[in-house]
This record gives sequence, C-alpha cells and structure tokens, in this order.
Amino acid sequence: MRNIIKDTIRTIFKEHPALLASALYVAASVIGMFYSWAYLQFFGINVFNYAQVSDFLLASLKEPFTWGLVVLGLLLVSFDNAMSRRVQRKSPGKWSRWYASPRYRAVNNFAALFVVLLFIYTFATVQARDTRDGEGKNVTVIFADNGAATSALLLGTTGQYVFLFDSDSDHVDIHPIENIHSISFKAPPRK
Repeated sequence: MRNIIKDTIRTIFKEHPALLASALYVAASVIGMFYSWAYLQFFGINVFNYAQVSDFLLASLKEPFTWGLVVLGLLLVSFDNAMSRRVQRKSPGKWSRWYASPRYRAVNNFAALFVVLLFIYTFATVQARDTRDGEGKNVTVIFADNGAATSALLLGTTGQYVFLFDSDSDHVDIHPIENIHSISFKAPPRK
C-alpha cells in the first residue's frame, strides 16, 4: 500500500512538474506563517490581522535559518527511519519489534512535521527574547505626516505594516507603511 502511494505521488509529479513548484510555495508560506506567528505573538501581535499570504512567503525568505531547521528536522527523521529499516533487516527482538515496523516509520513521518514546527517555534522564541532584551536592529523612523522621528527596534514588516518595539518602555507600535517617510539605521562596522 505504501509503495502504491509513493508511486502515485512520483507519477503525479512527473506528469505535472509545476505541482512541485506549487508545493514548495505552499511549504515556504507555511514555514513563514508559523515563524511570523511564533515570533510576533511574543510581543502580543497577531500577525494574521496585518499580513497577506505573500507576506508569509517572504517571511521564510527573510529568515533563512528556518529552512535550515526544516532540513535538520527532516534529516533527523530520515536517519531514524533508516535505523528502523536496519533493525528490521536484522530480525528484531521482542523489545525492538515496534521500532522496526513500517507502521513506526509511517508515524515517524508525521512526527517530522511536529519536530520541524518545534524547532521553528523554539528558534522564534529565542529570537523574540533576545529582541525583548534590547538586541536587534535599532532603526530611526521618520513619519510622513509631521516629520517626527522615533527610534525603536524593528520587529518586522508586512506589505502594509511596520512593527516597532521600544525595549525601554516595553511598548509595541504598529504603523501603516503609507504613514512612514523613511526608515534608517547604522550600517554594520567595517571589517
């Protein structure tokens, strides 16, 4: 049954290669959506109120380390599945029979999703704590209407909003892009 499903999936992707690009687009959007939610919820921001679907695709590209976490999670699960098949070939004993079963590997493949999401959530939480402690990109924002300027940490942006955080007052500001004249910051020091 499992081989039939694999063969069917391979046939579909061979006949319709554009589906692979669509699948990668959906995967990138899900990764970006989950990372954005996990990071910004730490500051009380529900990103779904301010973002569009295209913002989530860009979020996964803005934070490429999330892709490294996805690859790491998938490699760990693939390694565990390979070890399970190895134990199966060596005729497992009473205690390792479940580990060597195809059912274990099927469950493990679903566990891969949980592992990847756990890695991304942990990474986003660590980054959010660091930002809350004052680490991050400090920017100066000049507003379009009155030319007033404010300095804050840049939490992120969407196509329509900018999220700022003042670590001294523990205050979050959300500004529409059209109300901002410019955002400036110091360039990194020369090496």
